[in-house]
Amino acid sequence: MSAIRNFDSMKKTMLLLSLIGLSIGLLKANINFALDYASFYAPGEKPYIEFYLSINGNTLNYAETSPDKFQAQLEITYLIEQEGKVVSFEKFQLNSPEYTLEASKLDLLDLKRIPIEEGDYSLSLIIKDLITGNQQESTLQLPAIHFPADLLSISQIQLANSFVKSSEESDFVKNGIDITPNVSHVYGKDKNELSFYAEIYNANKSLAQDEGYLLEYKIVEEESEKVAANLRGIKRMKANEITPIIQSLGLTELPTGNFTLIVNAINQKNEIIATSSSNFFRSNPKQFANSDVDLTNSFVDSITNKEELAEYINSLRPISSSDELQFAQNQIEFADLKFMQKYFFNFWKVRDELNPAEKWFSYKEKVELVNEEFGYGGVKGYQTERGRVYLQYGPPSSVQNVPYDNDTYPYSIWQYYKLQGLTDRKFIFYSPSMEMLGYEILHSNVRGEITNPGWEADLINKTNGGRRSTRENPQDRGVIINQNSRTLFDNPR
Repeated sequence: MSAIRNFDSMKKTMLLLSLIGLSIGLLKANINFALDYASFYAPGEKPYIEFYLSINGNTLNYAETSPDKFQAQLEITYLIEQEGKVVSFEKFQLNSPEYTLEASKLDLLDLKRIPIEEGDYSLSLIIKDLITGNQQESTLQLPAIHFPADLLSISQIQLANSFVKSSEESDFVKNGIDITPNVSHVYGKDKNELSFYAEIYNANKSLAQDEGYLLEYKIVEEESEKVAANLRGIKRMKANEITPIIQSLGLTELPTGNFTLIVNAINQKNEIIATSSSNFFRSNPKQFANSDVDLTNSFVDSITNKEELAEYINSLRPISSSDELQFAQNQIEFADLKFMQKYFFNFWKVRDELNPAEKWFSYKEKVELVNEEFGYGGVKGYQTERGRVYLQYGPPSSVQNVPYDNDTYPYSIWQYYKLQGLTDRKFIFYSPSMEMLGYEILHSNVRGEITNPGWEADLINKTNGGRRSTRENPQDRGVIINQNSRTLFDNPR
């Protein structure tokens, strides 16, 4: 089943997948979209995955369908594979409402529910613009789907922007609640409440009917896993076959940063018997407003050189929110030392209220490392893509550098054994300028980063035509690729 609705345009600083196509005259070629998903289970039936797709209406092409009325028309394909074999295939047309030429274009929100057996799968999402013929594709690895038949388990968490009671039938309505999913996992300054939906299964088979259990839900800091802003709740639950969970937490006091929502089921022995989690990003300018900060004897009190402090502030870009980036730029342009000091101090205080200095000096060491490793010419290491990834996600678990290959541009493969709650996350960087201007991200399976299904063909050094150690990729209809790069990406050393 598929459902569609419209909602107002929003900033998407996380999970935003933007793939670049070929411009045709004045037609728009870049469709900005965000994709999210959650798996659920109906006891006695197959599990199923819900895919939530948000498409920026302002990035679509519109064709005239009637006098003075224009509409965007897309073909959406979900291709689910397991070990290279297609196990589910869904293709459908998705149209926007009809607009006048001058009207504001709303975003499209679509929900697709696909039944599937338990197991490990990859997803390819293909979006084709039926007006221009342009096509964009994104591929990602889905978390393993497993719901034990006789044990208590928790579904994946669906983050939401809002809940509204509804008596209507819709794929967006669950248990009488109309849920608008938060596809981007971003809660900006205008969203001061986080709502979420989850389901608990088979408690009646794991626990005695009169035993019950506790449901704990909390927001923790991504790095320290400490409860953030005292955002934690507990409820007593009965042991039912299936229990829907609909809860909200206020975010007014939650500072800017990356956080994790955790839902735990806890038995009477105070043991966690099932858990589920979801990462999100909070942007909260209110928490770094700096007019009342006392800097006396603080770690920034001794930083009195404006050029040095501006460099420190600029080095925070890889870990800053869009609001922080704008705020920081304003401080640098205004060039008032005290305001710059206050901003810098508060940036670290919202990340570690008890010891912001330690947090900064730890980060400073990483900046110095990436400047040494990845800087070139007048470009600082933190300004490069590899430096940004290192500072944003931490050091990779393994690195494979291939600076010289007869067939390819220089490239480097980074693997993270675990990142954002998922395993085996990877980046491949390459240098089409042959290392003279540093490395760019060519492809990644990390959500929110560049996803390039054709990366193998793009890696080939066009000056020699990829004549050696290459093969034809049958899935790309004869496109020449490099076998060694694919082997290293699939199995980093």
